[in-house]
Amino acid sequence: MISKFSGLDVFYEIYGSLYSSNRLETFLTLYNSSVDEGLKIPYKYIKNSQSVGHIFHLRVNDLLNIKPFKFTKCVIFCLISNAIIRAFLDGKELPIFAREPKMRVAKLIKTAFSNAKFDMQFMFSEYVFDKISKRHPYKVVDMKDGLILLKDGEKTILGVIAFFKLVDSDYENNLLAEINFAHQKSRDIGTDLYMAFPRNVNFTRYIDIKQNGARLRLVPYKICNKIYDKGY
Repeated sequence: MISKFSGLDVFYEIYGSLYSSNRLETFLTLYNSSVDEGLKIPYKYIKNSQSVGHIFHLRVNDLLNIKPFKFTKCVIFCLISNAIIRAFLDGKELPIFAREPKMRVAKLIKTAFSNAKFDMQFMFSEYVFDKISKRHPYKVVDMKDGLILLKDGEKTILGVIAFFKLVDSDYENNLLAEINFAHQKSRDIGTDLYMAFPRNVNFTRYIDIKQNGARLRLVPYKICNKIYDKGY
């Protein structure tokens, strides 16, 4: 059974027009940027997947070294891991433990299937932070309370805030709260601020907004698993 995940409504609103494989690659890029190395999922699973849930099932099945949806005994290495894996194989609700499982496959099951919900805002923020850090290896990149600061020594060069929201032609009304929030942050840090949003077919060029001498720039951020690509 493929689990139904929640938290993806805005994701499909933004990327619904993409081919399935491109949409899954976009999701996997965001997911991989927000998890530890051992929980990252190789892109090879996209080829045989029809959905986000299918990707996770295929990866878990490979880590367990079993045929899809066949029930086998789990290796008793960690009692918590064993209980989580057993529940997954039996199609039952995952047990809740105070401690984390030790086995990588159990950690992946817990991450993906414990509540079957993804925080796309967190994933996008981590992606933007990771990409800026890799593009500027000789600069200091900090993130606090969602505000990403690019520094040269003690001097702040640029501020960036990531928002996982759809930008359309009525952005001034639809994004009023985000724009006002960013203006306040810009005044706090005393420099111009970039607002990074997912790029979509109707949002491919940056938009400058000036208010009281401060400048905001709405930036269409392309999701790509390469450090350097055309555009932002």
